[in-house]
Amino acid sequence: MSPPESSPPPKRTELLTKQVPWGAAKPAVKPAAPDPAKASLFARKVPWFSRKTTAPAPPPGPPDPMVTHMPWAAPEPTPPPAAPAPAAPIVTAKRVPWSWRKKPKVAPPPPEKIVIEDSASGAASWALPKDAAAVAVTQEEIELARDARPPDDNEPTAEQLVALLSKLPVRKAGAPATTTPATTATPNAQAPYKARPISFEPTRWDSFMFWAYAYRRRLSIAGTVLVLTLGTAYLLQLVSLDMEIDRQWLQLEKALRDRYALVPSYVHCIETFTDREHFTLALAERRLTAWRAAHTEEQLVRAAIEMERSLTLLSRAMKRCEQEVPAKDPDQLDSSQEFARLEKEREQSRVIAIELVQRYNATVENFNAKVQAVPGSWVAWVADLHSHRPIFADG
Repeated sequence: MSPPESSPPPKRTELLTKQVPWGAAKPAVKPAAPDPAKASLFARKVPWFSRKTTAPAPPPGPPDPMVTHMPWAAPEPTPPPAAPAPAAPIVTAKRVPWSWRKKPKVAPPPPEKIVIEDSASGAASWALPKDAAAVAVTQEEIELARDARPPDDNEPTAEQLVALLSKLPVRKAGAPATTTPATTATPNAQAPYKARPISFEPTRWDSFMFWAYAYRRRLSIAGTVLVLTLGTAYLLQLVSLDMEIDRQWLQLEKALRDRYALVPSYVHCIETFTDREHFTLALAERRLTAWRAAHTEEQLVRAAIEMERSLTLLSRAMKRCEQEVPAKDPDQLDSSQEFARLEKEREQSRVIAIELVQRYNATVENFNAKVQAVPGSWVAWVADLHSHRPIFADG
């Protein structure tokens, strides 16, 4: 087959693009005839599903029974065929013109006006719309509403209001509300307003807060140490007061025991004069036994009160015996001298006991006042300290 004759090359004028209006339709281009020489080069179009499938491999034969020493030579079992994957669902999109997607804008309703009719003049005055924040009122509408309002001769103008307000007294903080314009200075209405100058200098409190924030960790540690130090000092003071109360109580108990040790001597002096004071002597012996058997503070205080009464009864009984017996034998004279010595010791021991009791009660009141206070109660609760009861408070 002979090749087709080559066509002559186009001229330069034919290569130029023909100027066609924008709205004109483009001419249809005729498809070129297929070249028979190149037809054999194209691949044949075959549908995808019509391709030939490869033949499966033949199944393996039975294993050789003679080969027993080579288990690795045995053929591997054929894996089962995999299940076909599920077909993917077909998703189609509906073609909608672009212009249909846009929703038309709805114009907002016009602002509703409120007409207020004046019963006196019969004229209508236009007010602002209901929603003034949403609807912008133009300057022309405001002027129209202002012109439509009936004139009022009693209403002051803006200049009159400024002049009236400038004549009012200046009210200060803490000043009475009824101040007269004559007593207060009236500012000039025409003078410009001078605002208070703003100072950017930090105050002392601001400087302190900045410093405290910068050293907050050190301040927290120092505060904790200070609180612990003060608490320890207060605790030591309470403990020392408690120990002082115990020490004074021991001194008072020793003085009372020395004082009530005079009771047997009083009984011996009375027995040398008469044997008719059986009740007084028996009562003194019983109270002396209770005093010697007391151990706690309450028992000692209760027994001390009874012993004071016994000393008073014994002293009166001895004085009565001396008055009833004018002529005395030598033993009675010795008893009289012993009684005089006992009276002096009883008076001295009474003064010492009163001083010790007053000192003890003062220390107890000081301790109780500190224990019952707010900081002392917490420290006393931690240290398990309790308040004490004053003795002989009733005199």
